[in-house]
Amino acid sequence: MNNIPLDRPNFLIIGAGKSGTTALHKYLRQHPQVFMPELKEPCFFAVEGQTPVDPAQDPEEHFHYPQAVYTLDQYQELFREARIDQVAGEASTMYLYKPGVAERIKHYVPNVKMMAIFRNPAERLYSRYLHLARVNRLPDKNLENIFDKKSVWWKRHDLVYEGFYYKHLKKLYQMFDHEQIKIFLYEDMKEEGFYKEVYDFLGVDNTFVPQTDVRYNRSGFIKNRFVDYWIGDNSLPRRMVESVSPAVVRAMRNSHILQKTVNRLRNRNLDRPKMENSLKQRIINEIYEDDLIRLQELIGRDLTHWMKSE
Repeated sequence: MNNIPLDRPNFLIIGAGKSGTTALHKYLRQHPQVFMPELKEPCFFAVEGQTPVDPAQDPEEHFHYPQAVYTLDQYQELFREARIDQVAGEASTMYLYKPGVAERIKHYVPNVKMMAIFRNPAERLYSRYLHLARVNRLPDKNLENIFDKKSVWWKRHDLVYEGFYYKHLKKLYQMFDHEQIKIFLYEDMKEEGFYKEVYDFLGVDNTFVPQTDVRYNRSGFIKNRFVDYWIGDNSLPRRMVESVSPAVVRAMRNSHILQKTVNRLRNRNLDRPKMENSLKQRIINEIYEDDLIRLQELIGRDLTHWMKSE
């Protein structure tokens, strides 16, 4: 590791996956006093110095980091355009659970602020399942196999393992001043004062009102593959435009009206079967209950509503 501490980033969104981090990343980028690179999930503090793994050698996608930044120079380049009057940050959900991350963050940015959004871990896991179904990357079509600790659901860190929030968070609480860490619950995002609380934590103007009417990164089974071929995340038109002019793609991503329209069409093409309450309760009872009991003590939030299905 380089011995010189970094000036940027000033804050990190560290997780959890499928809990609103994409929306928070997108909405924070609207604030004039906040700089966030377009790239989400650079994962630098999790993969620094590693060698990218050939996908052919990783059939179960234990190391699926297509956007990861592996070198310090590449990471610093992400913040090159940040103005001196802006706070700069990035979002990488892998920071929550990858070994060695807390130590690297402490080494490079010891005074950094960290935010996490936690969702009922059973609902998060189910949303992850639907997300992998959407992108045609389901590791196992039988969700019931999550109760088999020898299955891929336990081997891959982004599946069952990511939901042990207390286990992952306690090290950060041990290594950093608690004032540097801000924990939200998924349901907090629906509250009127949510963004004011985020802005206060970051030390920026808390009167700014972001446009939050675009529903990003929704999960589900694709209803019509032909429609997805033309408007999906990896659609033919997008790939064609990106191959000719990446700048045009960036401009399209920054167009609120276009993003609202495209995401609405994509979301209409998703089938989102509801999670059975019996399955959700079983996941909590058999997998996450002990961790949740410890988590609520650590963060000072009552989580009993997560521990019983409605």
